[in-house]
Amino acid sequence: MFLHCRVDAAYVGPFKKHSTYKTQSRLTCVVFRIAMGLSGLLFAFLTLCYAKQYDACAAITVYPSWVWFLCGCCLAMIILKTHSKRATLLTLGLWFLFLIVFADTPLSLVRGIQSTGPQPSLRVISLNCSGSKISLLALKQSKPDLILIQESPGTENLKSIAAELFGAEGDVVSGVDAAMIARGKIERIAATGHYLIGKVTLSTGNEIAVVSLRLSPPPFRFDLWNPGCWRAFRDHRIKQRAEIVAIRKILTGLPADLPVIVGGDFNANPRDAIFSELPNSLHDSFSSAGSGWGNTITNEVPFLRIDQIWINDLFQPLRVVSEAAVDTDHRAVIADLIFK
Repeated sequence: MFLHCRVDAAYVGPFKKHSTYKTQSRLTCVVFRIAMGLSGLLFAFLTLCYAKQYDACAAITVYPSWVWFLCGCCLAMIILKTHSKRATLLTLGLWFLFLIVFADTPLSLVRGIQSTGPQPSLRVISLNCSGSKISLLALKQSKPDLILIQESPGTENLKSIAAELFGAEGDVVSGVDAAMIARGKIERIAATGHYLIGKVTLSTGNEIAVVSLRLSPPPFRFDLWNPGCWRAFRDHRIKQRAEIVAIRKILTGLPADLPVIVGGDFNANPRDAIFSELPNSLHDSFSSAGSGWGNTITNEVPFLRIDQIWINDLFQPLRVVSEAAVDTDHRAVIADLIFK
């Protein structure tokens, strides 16, 4: 009888191993199909969100595209664990395509190794200084002609900064949040809590319409599973659009032959739909002449380019860079321009 049991065990053992192998194989197949399905659906959904920039999807598009690219890579690694190399390569290929199509000005990395070209006739710096006088004084080494300021340290501080940077040629106009300092004279046109518009007459005699802005900051929320999060980002997009429209109405009332600069802290992804509300004559200077890594927030670990300088066709941008600043969480945007 003991022998009989041993024989049964000899036959039952392999059967159990075969059954376990089949169970594991089915589980692997299920995991593979779920990962492939999630990757495909996420890719299609995100592509639609970034291409169309729906207000209802602002909670998604507020993030740079590389965030979702990393999510796609995680799914690709799960697929790789199922021993399907072809499917893994296909998945990675699709996500690389998503990254390239919706990345923010990847050509700037190529321009970063090129020569600077001719000398600029105007150097513009935009900086969210976080209320720091030290941050603005440190810009002296960059030799600016015009500084667009957000989270201003106050009028009296700005006057002393202008005297330090430009001497008797300096002038200041300050709003609630935004301000500007120039080597020349500034005439206030309009101001609200989110922007300041002025007419700058440079020491060279050139006249420019200048906007320094800081649009409403986005909600600090990551709970995408909560419908309230999606509504908050949608409402924020609508609010920022209204702020841009107000600026556009003022700019369109100015002479068409006047050079225009709009810069500051947009508090938005560079591909956000709000930028379509700017006048058609304006374009992002970094998109055409950006050099190197252009992200501006945060100063230590820049992952998103929310600080920008836009210009109209009466300027030619030579070089636009993002450089580390002092005593603030933003980097400075420096644009070298020439008048056409």
